[in-house]
Amino acid sequence: MKVIQFDGGAVPNPGTRGIGVILLEDNHVLKEISRKLDGIGTNNEAEYSALIEGLKQALALGWTDILVQGDSKLVVNQVVGSWKVNKDNLKPLNAEAKALLSKFQYAKVEWIPREQNARADAAASRTLGFDEDRF
Repeated sequence: MKVIQFDGGAVPNPGTRGIGVILLEDNHVLKEISRKLDGIGTNNEAEYSALIEGLKQALALGWTDILVQGDSKLVVNQVVGSWKVNKDNLKPLNAEAKALLSKFQYAKVEWIPREQNARADAAASRTLGFDEDRF
């Protein structure tokens, strides 16, 4: 199973943003992305940016079937269509994420508890200078 785990955060909120993305195949880490984003933004923008980066990386690797996991209920529920996207700043990010998801033969997006997203959380936290899980 090929899995993307994503997390993002901003300090303060809004503030400097960082993302963490883990790409796994059969429970082995293939790639870890930990990056600070340009400009100021919100936690939710960072979460979406992490998801989008993970999807782009998976497509670049030629993945066709994926499981996407994140601990942001807002992003997960908006991407799967359970919740409306009310904030104008999130609408283009939501559209981009959905467009990328449509390029996979199979894609499931699911919410996981923060504890199960520890690797992506730590990767996002490191970009903003935190040694421990922050988001």
